[in-house]
Amino acid sequence: MTMQYAITQDHIDTYARDGVVVLRGLLDADWIARMQAAIARVAADPGRYGTRGPSNGAMLSVCYLWRNDPDFRAFVMESPIAEATGREIGPDHIRMYHDHLFSKPPLSPSIMPWHCDETAWPVSGEMAPNIWTAFTPVNKENGRIEYVAGWHRHCVEKGLTFGFRPDQADGLCPNFETERDNPDFAFRFVTFDMEPSAAVIFHPHTPHFSKGNDSPALARTGLAVRLFGHDVRWRNAPYKAAIPGVEAMPEGELVDGAQDVLPILWRRDDLRVSA
Repeated sequence: MTMQYAITQDHIDTYARDGVVVLRGLLDADWIARMQAAIARVAADPGRYGTRGPSNGAMLSVCYLWRNDPDFRAFVMESPIAEATGREIGPDHIRMYHDHLFSKPPLSPSIMPWHCDETAWPVSGEMAPNIWTAFTPVNKENGRIEYVAGWHRHCVEKGLTFGFRPDQADGLCPNFETERDNPDFAFRFVTFDMEPSAAVIFHPHTPHFSKGNDSPALARTGLAVRLFGHDVRWRNAPYKAAIPGVEAMPEGELVDGAQDVLPILWRRDDLRVSA
C-alpha cells in the first residue's frame, strides 16, 4: 500500500535542524475512529492488553499493546506511521521496537519531567525516533509536549548520553525549566497544538517535557511508537530497559530480531514485510 501523505523537503530539513517535526493530517478518519475505539477498550482494562509503564497512575501508561491487540498491531503494520518515519529520517528500513499509550485524564497532575528517550533504550544510533500520534485534541491546557529544538545535535556532536541518576552515563538530563526566561539560551522551545490525525516525529536525543492536564473536561491522549532504522546498535547498561522476548543484545552489534518481536515494517524499496 502506498502512503498518500507527502513528506516534503521542508519536513526533512526541519527534523534535521530541530530534532522534531509535526506531520499534520497523517492519519485518515478510519484510522482515527478505529484507534480511538481501541484506546477506550484498553483504558477499561489496561492489564489485559499490555504492560503498564512506569508513569502509570495519575495518567494511563501502557506498553507493548501491538503484541496483544489486533487493532494496535494493525496500526503498527498497516498505517502510514512506519513509511512516514522512514521517508522523514532516511534509513534503509524501519523496524518496530515498541508502542506506548499515554492518556492524561482531565485535571491529571501527572508531569513528565525533561528527558531524552535515548536514556532508556538499550541501543545507540540516531535512527531510533519516536512517532507520537494524537488521538484527542492536544493543546497548552491539557498538557501538550514541549521540546528543545536543536539539542539533539549538541548531544550527538559531544557524545552525550544521560541516565536516570546523576551517577549514570553523563548524569541527568538538564532541567530546561531553568532556561525558559534566559535570553542567552542557545536553543529554542517548540511545541504543537494538535488534532487527532497529527503526529510528531522526534529524535532519541531530543529533550521533551509535558505538564499536567489543567483541562476540566478534555483528556490528552497519544500513542507513541518507537522505531529503529539501520544504524541502530545494541548498547547495554544496567539502567536501560529490557525488551521482552529478546535474550541476546550483543554490545555494539547491529539490531536484528525475529519478525514477531522486532519486525521490519518498511524498506527503502517500498516493500513491506508482514509479521
